Amino acid sequence: MSEGPRRSAGMLGRPGQGPQQTIPTTPPAPRAEPAPPERLSTSRHPKPKVLMGEVAAPRPMETKIEGGQDRDAFRVFMIARRLSPTQWARAAGVPQGEILAFLTGRSRGLAAATREKLARAIDCSPGDLPR
Repeated sequence: MSEGPRRSAGMLGRPGQGPQQTIPTTPPAPRAEPAPPERLSTSRHPKPKVLMGEVAAPRPMETKIEGGQDRDAFRVFMIARRLSPTQWARAAGVPQGEILAFLTGRSRGLAAATREKLARAIDCSPGDLPR
């Protein structure tokens, strides 16, 4: 190896060859950000331009006329007898979703066959269940 002048960290070029240049201390000017791509999806189908309010009509507010009274009475009936919707449905042999859908307002009522099975599971008549 040749023993010549050593290059320091701030020098550019080769030592011993012409005038020494130093690394500029000012930071480079910021580059302009590239524009984001127009389409991020990998689908070949165009994405529909729909406002969220136009997708579906808003659900109406639940009123007492639409079955809210029935729902509340059914809930009070269950609380008075300490019935859990999942355990009661399992004992009656009906899907628990039927009871939960009625209680949450997703369905308007329970089918007559479901009411009979629920009543039989707790030893009462279907007429005793709130409508």
